[in-house]
Amino acid sequence: MSAPATDTDAEKRDLELKNHPDALDTTIGLSRDEVAETLKVEEWGYDIVKALVSADDDPTERAFTFRFWFLGTLLGIFAGALRQLYTFKPQNAAVSPLMLSVFGYVGGIFLSKVLPTGILNPGAFTKKELALIVICASTGGKGVSSTLFIGAKNLYFNQKYSYFDAIIFVLTTQFIGYGLPTPRLLPAALAGVSLFETLFAANLNDKACKLFWISTAGLFCWTFMPQYMAPTLIGISVFCLANQNSPLFTQLLGGVNSNEGLGIGSISLDWNNIGDNGLVLPWVTQVNQIAGMIGSFNHSHLVLQRCLEGKVVPIHGPRSLYLATGKKYNQTKILTNDALDEAKYAACGQPYYSTSWAFNTMMQNMSDIIAGMKAVFNKKSDGTIQEGELAEVDDSYRLPSVHPEVPLWWYGALMALSIALGFYICVKDDSLPWWAFILTVFIALIFAIVSGLLTALTGFSPPFKTFLQLIGGFLLPGRPIANMYFTTFGGNTILEAVAMRTDLKIGQYMKIAPRAVFFAQMYGGFIGALIHWVLNHIILDTKRDMLLDPNGDIDWSGQNIIGFNTKAITFGTLAPKLLAAGGTSEWLSYAFIVDAFLPIPFWLGHKYFPKVGFSYINTTILTWNFCLFAVGVNCGWFSRIALGFLFQLYLRK
Repeated sequence: MSAPATDTDAEKRDLELKNHPDALDTTIGLSRDEVAETLKVEEWGYDIVKALVSADDDPTERAFTFRFWFLGTLLGIFAGALRQLYTFKPQNAAVSPLMLSVFGYVGGIFLSKVLPTGILNPGAFTKKELALIVICASTGGKGVSSTLFIGAKNLYFNQKYSYFDAIIFVLTTQFIGYGLPTPRLLPAALAGVSLFETLFAANLNDKACKLFWISTAGLFCWTFMPQYMAPTLIGISVFCLANQNSPLFTQLLGGVNSNEGLGIGSISLDWNNIGDNGLVLPWVTQVNQIAGMIGSFNHSHLVLQRCLEGKVVPIHGPRSLYLATGKKYNQTKILTNDALDEAKYAACGQPYYSTSWAFNTMMQNMSDIIAGMKAVFNKKSDGTIQEGELAEVDDSYRLPSVHPEVPLWWYGALMALSIALGFYICVKDDSLPWWAFILTVFIALIFAIVSGLLTALTGFSPPFKTFLQLIGGFLLPGRPIANMYFTTFGGNTILEAVAMRTDLKIGQYMKIAPRAVFFAQMYGGFIGALIHWVLNHIILDTKRDMLLDPNGDIDWSGQNIIGFNTKAITFGTLAPKLLAAGGTSEWLSYAFIVDAFLPIPFWLGHKYFPKVGFSYINTTILTWNFCLFAVGVNCGWFSRIALGFLFQLYLRK
């Protein structure tokens, strides 16, 4: 490995780039296809940056136009509404930035042709406008964890916020994580960048353009087919159709309905179940995911059946709590004034997870971020890359820019305001102590940095809610609402911080002024937070009974709120009783310790057998996917693997 670059070397390189900007790009004059042909395929996907990202830039192009404000607002409302609706659906689907890109492109081209030339229409629609529209809309479409908390308090504690407090709470959790952004190589960002570059490519011929729009129209129309016209296409299991009366077949091979089964052999033709991970994640990441899925099949119903003494508790069931008899656990019988009542708990007995949900929780705990980083930061000779060397493979990391950076005090002011509003919520509700609020934000900021690195290098990063719930449970035992606050303020901070980095990286790839990206994020986040709250409020009032049903139906499900509330009771209320040494569910806590040692065998394997490929094994991804089929709809994984094999292995090789 070469010696690390010094500050003097970096200064010389920056001066050279300012005097000779073209020196950075050795592919000037070549088409994107010709550039791609000259590049070596890297297992982790770093080669695609040169092939996808153009080094050309026109600093005079305007991004903040009427078209941006109009389409950014419209698509931000659409994305926020769609994302919040799927919070209450059996399927967990995110709003695809690629879909927003197509809608934004069509809308931008249309407005550029029909609006009068002038302030409303400054000229041709540009890729910078489109990228900024997508950043704004996708920020509005990101999930807001506070709506889960609001839903849990409403459904299980019969408590409602005032309109003002609810909006303040949602906005606080949306913006508190927008700090410490750093540029990184992000595989998930490159899919959108590729589409932007392709749509505005000068050499895009009529045949390719026609094929693109035919494909787009076909995919758009097909979206409605599985959901409304032919629900059978959501998931097809030949084995279940052949034997429809066997519970064992349903547990292993089913997966179309929520909490039905593992989905082995099922094929989904519904993009909501398949997702786009197979298209954008590096093949090494996907291989780790597949290995984890295989492990989920082999172990998910064998390990905790006896460990958690759940012999009569459902094996593959909802995220609810159960009595030892298998009946649903009534949490209100152990609480007095929203805190644990020891006498009532002694009379009612302890709760149990379903076996699959317990296994899910344990594997989430084992997918700790530190162990994942051990696997990622290995030796460069085996295909991975050191964090300090990202600039060597990602030219945009050091592209000179005429646009000023966002001042650090902007981020500081935004965080200070968010923390002040968070204090207001804590004092008003009188549930979470001020010191616990500061602690969870501090923990989240540390994990946000590490999570951003893992996301940059693998395209994958697990959430950390369970870890925060465990800490909050031991710090504030017997207080479920305080635990939900602790988890929401901490977990959402991590998610939003990583999301902001992704958007900033897209802006860097597209040569958009960082301050424009910042304002687009703030505007999109504000719109999205309001839309999330409005829809959350309406659905909680109109679908209350269905959301309280652990299984829901084909259209509505409260599984996300149920799971959040379930962990608030077990981790927030009963952590010292269930999760401490000697507790029934002690292995859920021991999983964090196991995780610290899990990478060691693979590190030793790589040390003594460097050519075998042990360095590609990422224990964070493996263990996270061990719990992939524990709950929810599981009929889309086979189709996702097929897409990954086709696009990330076969076509790229």
